[in-house]
Amino acid sequence: MSNNTTKNMTKDIAVISQLQQDIINNSQKGFPLTSQPYKTIAEQLAKVNIITNELKVFLAIDDLGNQEVLSRVGPVFDHKKAGASTLAALAVPAKDLDKIAGIVNQFEQVNHNYGRDSYSQKEKYNLWFVVTSSDMVALKSTLANIELLTGLAVLVLPMEASYHIDLAFSINVTGIESPTSNQETKQLKAVNQSDTASLTDIEKVALRSAIEKGLPTSLLPYQVIAQQLSLTEQQVIKQISLWQEEGLIRRFGLVIKHRRLGYDANAMVVWNIPNDDMDNVAQKLAKCAPVSLCYQRPRRLPDWPYNLFCMIHGTDRSLVLQQISQITEQLALESVQKDVLFSFKAYKQHGARYSKALNSKTVSNTRKGQAHG
Repeated sequence: MSNNTTKNMTKDIAVISQLQQDIINNSQKGFPLTSQPYKTIAEQLAKVNIITNELKVFLAIDDLGNQEVLSRVGPVFDHKKAGASTLAALAVPAKDLDKIAGIVNQFEQVNHNYGRDSYSQKEKYNLWFVVTSSDMVALKSTLANIELLTGLAVLVLPMEASYHIDLAFSINVTGIESPTSNQETKQLKAVNQSDTASLTDIEKVALRSAIEKGLPTSLLPYQVIAQQLSLTEQQVIKQISLWQEEGLIRRFGLVIKHRRLGYDANAMVVWNIPNDDMDNVAQKLAKCAPVSLCYQRPRRLPDWPYNLFCMIHGTDRSLVLQQISQITEQLALESVQKDVLFSFKAYKQHGARYSKALNSKTVSNTRKGQAHG
């Protein structure tokens, strides 16, 4: 491992309270669609004997943001329904890695960017990033510009099939396991939505843009968004609820930067699975407890022979490697070509950007125009 790798692996770990851990483990999914969501969280926690109040919950979550443990409170969109996206990689000379990563980071369409090293030391691709755009034309334009500015060929690996996607895994950094209220399936709503006016297409674009970066820091976040976009709070809550029901939003809640909590032994395991065996192997792999992501991507021969990806997050490389070994044996994959790419530096991590922002004046004028039309 390089000196840069060692340096980045030993970055200071954030210290969080038991209440903050309990909130994380109960609010990565199903963030309340209520006028006072932090009060609702406090009420949910009380059901599992975690006694707190609205202000304490709000301040605890705000502190997670200040410590850069929290990426945002908001939606995780379904990539295929929200726009266009792809995983991509570059083979960068080690001495140029930070410089090239900086160039890639300049693109707003890049929302995740990690340095990864190959455990087998066979694979040359060491900078891995995710690009999202409103459509394929915009996506291809971004990739072309990255190639132009870096002078390197981009390995493009769009998702072909998803077998398991859930980065909302429980954590235990305090040594005390968090009780969970399992509220994500209830999606509490504090307003009567039956008579709430539907949003126009332009208003929907504006709302999506507003929540992509996360909810505003406020005890009344939906009210703040409504005021910014000249909508009602009921309209905002109703539309977010509808997007969840439609599957556009896969998860709505706290999005955590797990590396800041010591989960920096994160392995992207790539497999070369025979095409006829893909569904069978992937479905079994997706059910393995340590696996948080499992998806199919295309081979790019001769440079990239792998077509099945899975992620395993941990705090210790040796433990993660042991889990990978156990999974390999359990699924009888010893003869399958694979590699393990551990992330050693997070260059960028934020929510995907699919839509262009519209200001409240544009939204307001549009609604007025329709009212007079």
